[in-house]
Amino acid sequence: MILFLIACEDAPKYDKFADVFEPSLTVNAGAVPPNGERLQVLVNPARVGQCRALPELTANVDGIAMTRLHGKVEKESYSYDRDCSVYEFELDTASIASRPAGEKSVVTVTDGVTTLSLETRNLFAPRTLALAGEVSAGGEVVLRWSPGGDVIATENSFAVELVAGEDKRRITPVTVTPEEVRFAIPADVHGPVTVELLGTAAIAPPLVACTGAKSCSVSRVFLVPAVEFVVP
Repeated sequence: MILFLIACEDAPKYDKFADVFEPSLTVNAGAVPPNGERLQVLVNPARVGQCRALPELTANVDGIAMTRLHGKVEKESYSYDRDCSVYEFELDTASIASRPAGEKSVVTVTDGVTTLSLETRNLFAPRTLALAGEVSAGGEVVLRWSPGGDVIATENSFAVELVAGEDKRRITPVTVTPEEVRFAIPADVHGPVTVELLGTAAIAPPLVACTGAKSCSVSRVFLVPAVEFVVP
């Protein structure tokens, strides 16, 4: 018997962005004191497989280049390697400050060949509420969003913290839609009041388009300034 030894080259390395398995594209924005504005973009595969550094990978928002982050992230509940399986980018605060508050934003991640992108609206806009119509003790209060059109997680419950003089109480139920917030003023409340919406983590900018990715998601962490009015 004659044995033939065949010299083989090493198995090819698949270090292309196109080889990342079912990538998801995540955009996280935020404006909570004292940390200020932030914008984070993450790309991660559905399953972590072969390590791919992908040094040529870049990201931008509306054409403005983001900074690629490197190294391992170690948290109590999770960890990941930004040079191997999860690709993370951030936008510097000066660039965030120069962005228009409204209209659409397009976030793009690419290696020059394969591109993932998502489109959203009002990514950088502060959220505010304003009183709409008249109020009366025991009646319904309507607060109007600016800007409107956000996505509300239907499984979430909201509350309003109401302060009237020395009296502070939490009001439920509260109905939150993409255009307004509704709740009832207790019948025994009169005079100047301040109300603050609780539960804004369940409110996110709308996802208009998702291209090239298995899934896309957008979030914005924010506090809504309190609204003041007088109950007759």
